[in-house]
Amino acid sequence: MDNSFFIRSDQENLKIERFHICSWEFTSSSLVEFGLEIDSSSIVNLKKLSMDLYVPWANKSTYISDYYDKLKNSDNSRFIFNDSVYKTSYLDDGQNRQGVIHEFSGRNKLCLLPVQFDHNYELGKVTLHIDLTEYRKRTDIKANIYVRIGIEPTTESIATRKKGIGKSTIIYDIKMNESRNIPDHLLAEFKKTKSCKLKTCFCFHIVPNSYNITFFESEHLKNVRTLEFKPFKNYLDDKRLKRNELMVVFSKKSGSESYSFFTIFSKERIGASQFAIAILINIICGFLFAFPAIREAFPKSENLSGILKSPPLEFYLAAFLAFGLVFYFFIPPILSAIRRRWIKVKSFFN
Repeated sequence: MDNSFFIRSDQENLKIERFHICSWEFTSSSLVEFGLEIDSSSIVNLKKLSMDLYVPWANKSTYISDYYDKLKNSDNSRFIFNDSVYKTSYLDDGQNRQGVIHEFSGRNKLCLLPVQFDHNYELGKVTLHIDLTEYRKRTDIKANIYVRIGIEPTTESIATRKKGIGKSTIIYDIKMNESRNIPDHLLAEFKKTKSCKLKTCFCFHIVPNSYNITFFESEHLKNVRTLEFKPFKNYLDDKRLKRNELMVVFSKKSGSESYSFFTIFSKERIGASQFAIAILINIICGFLFAFPAIREAFPKSENLSGILKSPPLEFYLAAFLAFGLVFYFFIPPILSAIRRRWIKVKSFFN
């Protein structure tokens, strides 16, 4: 899948201190989070700010949500920003709707704001609208502002998945603001806006811990750890999140005009599926070897249809096992496809 993302604005010299990309890889679905920490010095005197986030796989069935309600909680922000929050103040006298300011122990203050968005699915564009009115009233702070959204793709995964008989592979090729990857149909669109400057880009892949990291850029890999279930369960509030099943792979790059992250995960698949394939092949081969002997046991005048009318009991048993194994392989993918279609229908009507 194409994962060439772009963040642009009509605001001149808009600087993003930190840009977060976080992909969640579940069993048959996925989730992608985008977080933006905007440098306060690049939005002086602004009361409104709009940015265009280009997501090539976004369409009318894609579900997008604002994560402000999650991050205004200091416990959630503590884990997302990896720092303790010792003080929180509110832009709207405690109503907690217009924005909050978290003060961390090891980093500068951060103002978290809600965001509204428009969609242009033909261009794969999500326009973020940020109201800075309440933020501007607090002249005593010069905190950077932060917004975060979650996007649920309609496909099973934004990664490239390859499923072999003995090995499964997940390939992530994430690209951010790479000019050479601008699609032809966006060239005229991009002339109207400017590319936002990203000081640092963070990439998090959260994948099943049954996979191994086959390839990664070692100089940019910062951390690999098991996902803390309880805090992230409180943050994400998603039933797809399971205890002791996911790991976090964190990479970071800085000081570039564009960024790319290429990672490959793989796992060996020696289990029930492989044994089932072996049994199925054995049944088919056994039948092919046995069929000449079965044919010889009948009169030569008997045709094939006559032979099949009175086969031995073992033939029925082998046929039963063969059909059972065929269902074993085909029913789960069919059910998974039906589930994905149902999710699309639900998101469309919501």
